[in-house]
Amino acid sequence: MSHSPAPAICATRHAVILAAGESKRTRPLTAHRPKPLIPLLGRPLLAHILDEMVGLVERATLVVGYRAQDVAAAFGDTYRGIALRYVRQAQMNGTAGALLAVGQIDEPFFLLYGDNLVAQADILGVCAVRHSLAGMHVEDARSFGVLDIIGGGRVRGVIEKPTSPPPGALANPGIYHLDAAAFPALAQIVPSPRGEYELTDLVGLLAATGPVGYHVCTGFWMPVGTPWEALGAAQFLLARRAGLREQISPTAQIGAGSQIIGPVVIGDGCVVGVGCVIERSALEAGATLGDGAVVRNAVIGAGAHVGAGCVVESSWLDDGAVVGAGARLRAQTYDELRPTANSAGLLSHELLCTRGAVLGRGTTIAPGADVAPGTII
Repeated sequence: MSHSPAPAICATRHAVILAAGESKRTRPLTAHRPKPLIPLLGRPLLAHILDEMVGLVERATLVVGYRAQDVAAAFGDTYRGIALRYVRQAQMNGTAGALLAVGQIDEPFFLLYGDNLVAQADILGVCAVRHSLAGMHVEDARSFGVLDIIGGGRVRGVIEKPTSPPPGALANPGIYHLDAAAFPALAQIVPSPRGEYELTDLVGLLAATGPVGYHVCTGFWMPVGTPWEALGAAQFLLARRAGLREQISPTAQIGAGSQIIGPVVIGDGCVVGVGCVIERSALEAGATLGDGAVVRNAVIGAGAHVGAGCVVESSWLDDGAVVGAGARLRAQTYDELRPTANSAGLLSHELLCTRGAVLGRGTTIAPGADVAPGTII
């Protein structure tokens, strides 16, 4: 089975999205919300994932766990014409365990992770073959599972985090196309050394009985596994709006002399003082900026307050955080970082390696304080 482009028409109408984990790595953003509800430009992370499936699938099964009731309350039974079903993963025993929790599915389906922004083109791409997964070119494949490709464009398995990946290795971004045959194979998976049932083992089991194809990604892949990656995802979504008018709520108040630079989203009820600068940033509903505040490449959460004369760069202020007047959250570029995200050229390497501060919900920074780059509170 050779690698081939996606068909013009894909008959698969079902998607399974794994979104059950507590995700301690994304704290403090997930200390009071499940990861699927991390706000990105006024809408939850999961909404942006589902957006790429509108017009492609008719139904989605959401595997939930941590604060499952919050996800169901936020999305209900349908999303933009996609019927939603919720399955609770009672035991956090790995990605294969999450799919097992769904139970038998007797039709082809897509399988995606609920913490990655991916392009519809790459979801469609895996539809070309009965059993298939995506492969992605990355700068450094050592932190990924890598596709083990054999003759004829077939995949034999996934090699987890190889120390010396071959040139041109394709990383596994977590986009699969499967069908009913996956479930008997799932039952054969044994726990990994960390005690979890890994979805990557399923690829090898399916490949042992039939062809598994692959699709080389042509779109974007933005993971949200840390607060810094959440900030990168927000910056990416803003960059996709380049050339469009600023998205400023009619209920927002913008003070005289304030500058709005580049793509910006300002939510309902925001108040921006006199002489502020807002550059390539998102202000969630009810956020306020004091006179002369400067906000660049940042997310200001719902109800958060940035005091007069503050400078906030490449930072995430979660809901209700307060930065006292004159405080500085300066950013620094860390050249040694190797970001895994693929922004399809919309974000520079420098921006992805630049970090200010992450303030958790309700955090208060004293007036005049100077917060060190890379700080997470």
